[in-house]
Amino acid sequence: MSNIPEPSLTVNGLNCYRYDKAFFRGLSFTAGAGKLLQIEGENGSGKTTLLKVLCGLIETDEGEILWCGKSIYSVIDEYRGELHYLGHKNGIKAGLTCLENLKVLSALGNQITTNAYSAVLRRYGLGGYDNIYAYTLSAGQKRRLSLARLAVNQTRLWILDEPFTSLDEKGKNDMKRVFQDHLKANGIILLTSHDNIQWQDIDVTRIQL
Repeated sequence: MSNIPEPSLTVNGLNCYRYDKAFFRGLSFTAGAGKLLQIEGENGSGKTTLLKVLCGLIETDEGEILWCGKSIYSVIDEYRGELHYLGHKNGIKAGLTCLENLKVLSALGNQITTNAYSAVLRRYGLGGYDNIYAYTLSAGQKRRLSLARLAVNQTRLWILDEPFTSLDEKGKNDMKRVFQDHLKANGIILLTSHDNIQWQDIDVTRIQL
């Protein structure tokens, strides 16, 4: 039996101020294994700031963030090894092929077997694009390639800022299936989205900022 505890992210009394503005105050929630949390709010409400705070990229003014019951700052290396953050930018190298991009991303995390890269590209709607340079891809294809890193680096916590940007309906449905699989494997997902996503067969908690 594994000694690794089930993942859990707990936020207690989180306050964050920027430029004399309170983005959020007294924010508390818990995300356990198999849970998806959608962060909602108007532009400028602090959604992206909250995600960066949860990643440990911005310090909070008050409150605590716990990973498996421990402050993320006391286990920061372990925490970041369990975390995958995807921001607004795709973070791919335009001068590399799709396959090369995945290899680079994989080398930065928990590497998968080499012969799985092509299968990952197929699953993310880029089958046959192994040797196509990223700069030739459409906006939607670039987003798919960026999202494909979720498959090459094995992490339990996904924090995603507008993951559906530039995706067509098929792309959105493909990603919802990926999310379902991650949640079924006891992963956790926190995300923001301007899209009116219909979450079928996924238990979603909405956090309003």
